[in-house]
Amino acid sequence: MSKRRVIAAILYVIAVLFVISFGFLLWKDYTVHYSYGSAPFYVYVVERAIELLLPSGLCIAAGSAVQQEKK
Repeated sequence: MSKRRVIAAILYVIAVLFVISFGFLLWKDYTVHYSYGSAPFYVYVVERAIELLLPSGLCIAAGSAVQQEKK
């Protein structure tokens, strides 16, 4: 396997870990913090999306850019 494919695979795995973390932390926010009613739940969703889904998208974009062969 070439070095480019290994780096792309690592970036894809990191992106998947970010998405899994998003789901877990959102579930934790819903069960722990949302019951207190300090903020609407969509605020937690937006915060976690910026915190975890944006870097996940960047990792996917970087992985696909690295994986493409230069012609």
